[in-house]
Amino acid sequence: KDICTINRELFQNLDSDIRARLLYSHRERKLLPPTEFRLRLAPDKGVIWMRYHAQSIKNGKYQGGRIEHFSDITAIKGAEEKLQILSAAVEQSPASVLISDAEGYITYANKRFSRITGFEPAEIIGKDLSWVTARHAPGAIRADLLNHMQQGKEWRGELPSVRKNGEKFWEYAAISPIRADDGTITHTLAIMEDITPRKIYEERLFNQANYDSLTRLPNKVLAFDRLTQALRRAHRNKHFVSVIFIDLDNFKNINDTLGHAVGDRLLIEAAQRIRRAVRDDDTVARLSGDEFLVILPDLSAPDAGELVVHKIMDAFAAPFMLEGRELFFTTSMGISTYPVDSISPHTLLQYADASMYRAKANGKNAYCRFTPEISRQANRRLELESHLRLALQRGELTVRYQPVIDVRENRMIGAEALLSWHNPVLGSVPPERFIPIAEDTGLIVPIGEWVLKSACRQARVWQDQTGAPFRISVNVSSRQFREADFVQNIRDTLQEYHLAASDLELEITENLLLREFDEAPRILQQLSDMQIHLTVDDFGTGYSALSYLKQYPFDTLKIDRSFVRDICTDREDAALTKAIIVMAQSLGLRVTGEGVETEQQLDYLRGEGCDQVQGFYFC
Repeated sequence: KDICTINRELFQNLDSDIRARLLYSHRERKLLPPTEFRLRLAPDKGVIWMRYHAQSIKNGKYQGGRIEHFSDITAIKGAEEKLQILSAAVEQSPASVLISDAEGYITYANKRFSRITGFEPAEIIGKDLSWVTARHAPGAIRADLLNHMQQGKEWRGELPSVRKNGEKFWEYAAISPIRADDGTITHTLAIMEDITPRKIYEERLFNQANYDSLTRLPNKVLAFDRLTQALRRAHRNKHFVSVIFIDLDNFKNINDTLGHAVGDRLLIEAAQRIRRAVRDDDTVARLSGDEFLVILPDLSAPDAGELVVHKIMDAFAAPFMLEGRELFFTTSMGISTYPVDSISPHTLLQYADASMYRAKANGKNAYCRFTPEISRQANRRLELESHLRLALQRGELTVRYQPVIDVRENRMIGAEALLSWHNPVLGSVPPERFIPIAEDTGLIVPIGEWVLKSACRQARVWQDQTGAPFRISVNVSSRQFREADFVQNIRDTLQEYHLAASDLELEITENLLLREFDEAPRILQQLSDMQIHLTVDDFGTGYSALSYLKQYPFDTLKIDRSFVRDICTDREDAALTKAIIVMAQSLGLRVTGEGVETEQQLDYLRGEGCDQVQGFYFC
């Protein structure tokens, strides 16, 4: 019978194409080849896949007829579709995919693997999976990965790799076994993701956190970590570890005179010289500014680090070529050693730092090994600094005034403002102890401004009381001199107390002039143009470069008390004092002798033509 009469419902639900082909087959009595087609079920039951297969009957009762089979293959088609999707997903995956057989030899590689590595599948098919994925990894990682594969365990981790063109990159790999229903491993799957951009970013963050951006040396964070590790090894191996603090002497002069760009080049060259002077396993770090740290681990003797100190000093003996100039620099260094001085990394650093400051105080271009006395002095300094930070606001600082006497007229013509400090805990602290600390910490700036205001206020009071001109003399520190608003602050203070600029005298040391050489002419000329009197203080104790006496607009030269003290008993001091007076007067400068304590000293200075004197003899 006709197919449509046998299963009308089935026939009517066929697609028109397959229905027409079946009708043609029956009408022409030809067999259709096996055909797959979709069959619509009732409207609410969806569509199924069917397979049609026809077979001729060649003998028997129904010879010349046909047998037609309709099979539901929906499940098979679903499985095939899933397999196709899975295959496409693996092939088009954004991650590299490798599949190996049970023996670990690669049988499949997707397109992404080729795009990332540059290797075609044919180049790695048949190769060992663990070798392909981890051949560039450290031995320990390679062994761990292979061990996991042999035990049928999943392995995850980061692996360094190399592309076919030699370019290095990083990938994150997940390698896991594929098991059959009975649990046996049939294949191994490796999925790898290129994480190079992330690793580059992480490395950048690590470098920013642990390395100095200018010199590329470890910073203090990484240096402390390395010191801690070095001390642990030294404890196990019974070795010594030395720590060297290095400070470039007078480095600030370079920044102030030649600019920060030149200063940066100096720091880079200094870092390279220090690095070349030590062993490969030693750590050279930049702590801040012009301070460096050297960590010397695994030393066999406690004094072995001193050899490195001398090598560093030798490294700085050669000139630095900066801006076409040959410039020489020296270093001040402090050294402490584990476990002789301390077993604490923090304490070792503190001791080396304190020793470096002792070397600098001893005249620079030197080194100092830590001793307990240095620690005691450092603690006293810290205590002094702690109290000094609060001295101004607590009213512990006072200004005393030492008269300045005109020798010829034997009358007081002014006074020098002298700073004193009395602390309820420390008692009276002499200026030579706290002024250097104030300079180092920057406290001298607010203290100096307070002294200037106090002195000008007092000068105003004395002028109002006497109705006569009165000059007040104030010492200027190098830190004040470098302040951008230094001149303007002086101008504002004079206006505040209605003082003429000629009523103010500023005392400036020789060392300040040499440290601030490039800026000194401009600033001093500004002050001189305002009619402020300028005095060279403590002449003869510094470099005594006579050129600046002619170069700068000074009015007065003050002979240091160390010469005046022995002029009546020491012929050399007397001769030097006489020479200073003659030289100053030949340059048109007045001369002040300070530290006069006896009548004999006064008579000598008067006899040599000194213009002014001051000292405890007069108060």
